[in-house]
Amino acid sequence: MKIQYKSLENPTSLASERHSPHDQKFVAPPLDDKFYAESYELRKAASTMTVAAIEWFRNNVTVLLEGSYSRSHQDDTFSVLSIGSGEGDIDLEIIQSLIPRLNPRWKQLNYVALEPNPIHRGRFLERLDQASFGENVEVSVRDEYFEPSKFESQQKYDLVLLTHVLYYFDEPYQAIQSALTQTKEGGQVVIVHQTATGIPQIQGEHMLEAKGNQNEMFTAEDIRGLLDTKSHPHQYHHVDARLDVTECLQGLENGVKIMSFCMECDLRQLQEAKFFKILQAFWRLAEIEDSGKAFINEPIGVFVLPAPSVTVEQRSPEDQDPVIDYWQLAQRFDWSGTFLSQYHRRKSSSDLRLLDVACGTGRWLQAFSDYIQLDQEIDNVVYDCLDPCGSSISQASNKINLPFQQGNQHVNTIQGAKLESNAYDLLWSMHGFYMIPRQDLKPVLKKCASLLNDTGVGFIALATRKSFYVDFYEQYLQIFKDGKGEGFTSAEDIIESLGECGIQHQVHRIFYEEPIKADDYAALEHYIKNEATVNCFNKDKEAEQLSESKNITLEDLLSHPEMELYLNSLLRNSVYYFPEEIWLISFNAN
Repeated sequence: MKIQYKSLENPTSLASERHSPHDQKFVAPPLDDKFYAESYELRKAASTMTVAAIEWFRNNVTVLLEGSYSRSHQDDTFSVLSIGSGEGDIDLEIIQSLIPRLNPRWKQLNYVALEPNPIHRGRFLERLDQASFGENVEVSVRDEYFEPSKFESQQKYDLVLLTHVLYYFDEPYQAIQSALTQTKEGGQVVIVHQTATGIPQIQGEHMLEAKGNQNEMFTAEDIRGLLDTKSHPHQYHHVDARLDVTECLQGLENGVKIMSFCMECDLRQLQEAKFFKILQAFWRLAEIEDSGKAFINEPIGVFVLPAPSVTVEQRSPEDQDPVIDYWQLAQRFDWSGTFLSQYHRRKSSSDLRLLDVACGTGRWLQAFSDYIQLDQEIDNVVYDCLDPCGSSISQASNKINLPFQQGNQHVNTIQGAKLESNAYDLLWSMHGFYMIPRQDLKPVLKKCASLLNDTGVGFIALATRKSFYVDFYEQYLQIFKDGKGEGFTSAEDIIESLGECGIQHQVHRIFYEEPIKADDYAALEHYIKNEATVNCFNKDKEAEQLSESKNITLEDLLSHPEMELYLNSLLRNSVYYFPEEIWLISFNAN
């Protein structure tokens, strides 16, 4: 059926469907609660934003769950705070996506939604009455505003959601910071927000004239700018969506309501000339399909922000490691509690047994000794070392101190080593998996899981693709090698392979920046050449040949303008801040 559009040259018929001329105002009034709820419902139904957001959550719910890791290992409830939940359509879908993925990690789901609009809240509660969740799911919808300077809650949450609500805060970054303070360590804040494409373009042109202010003009690009300015680590996802504006272009009553919601004011009462300017803007952006339907593209942005980690103590004077990496790993996880838990879970009176995979020269072992005080109950831990380089194992062995006791030494790769199954209470590999080919990951991870006894736990610490450790070499390949060559294995690769193997796992995220002064040439060269590239540039060679990387100079790496530009992007006030996101991934036996 062909859709008839009313001509913009003859506005009389359009005006008749709006308020009478004597009701029309120079500036449109704000939306009252009832009209807001009606317009919101129509705008939501006309757009694929909600469907797109729901689909994103469904596809990423596993990652969101993995991002939350309890330091105490005792919290069996996964908790969510949804700020400005509206009618709960997205929230209910999130709950449905979370439930089947909770076990065996969490036994309960506690979902708290804040919604001050009584109409939206009422509809959410109606939907809850019709929903069927298990006894392990508790959902509450509160008549409560989230006021950043005043909101205080004793409870902290694993996941905090800000879905299309940052428009309404006077200080959006303050709202984000407040949301982060409500998040547990290791938890995440997820922001769903409209990008600058689509309706915001019309708002930028006409909102000030239509309603007298641009208070709610705020886009995903503005959020990115705030986060970048504050150097706050985050992940960004672009999600396509579009708005059906067919009834808007036709000037129908529902179309005017949709337009009103988009402009955050009641356009039915706006001066006629101003209304038609807005309508013309809708026409300019609309794409009309052969069916006669008209759409405006309006993609959304999804931000995932990690909660800041706890304050870390100062480095020990004995810590002479050139980088802060292992110090961060030692301080930001409850190692003492983990060892004590494993000690009490033993099924016999034998000593704890630990395997260090890719132990290197023992830098992690040294940091552990410098910062971790194990309980006095633990008087002996047999420490087995595995590394393809014999001289590295020798150096690591010299750092084995009580309560650790030197065990077996395996000069081999994890792929080739003959190891005893079901033997270890603890297994760890700290930054040791970068050079394991991705095609080897599944058999290697299955092997690691098989080495653990029934109550054993394994740990793999590795940088993500957003970290300098991984990203720098990717940049190098693009700039110097036309994108050819295989880069580092990343933490994301480990997570993907663990999932494919069906190995249950958890993730504890550690964020930090390695600061190096721009004029400290020696430190800069060491960090870029040795810490971030020594393994990469020799990825396909034997471990004994790693010394060949000494021939690579910092000048070689900076000789290309693109590489210099990349490094300069990390420079602030004459100091390089190299971003590192480390995932400490734990898993158990198969």
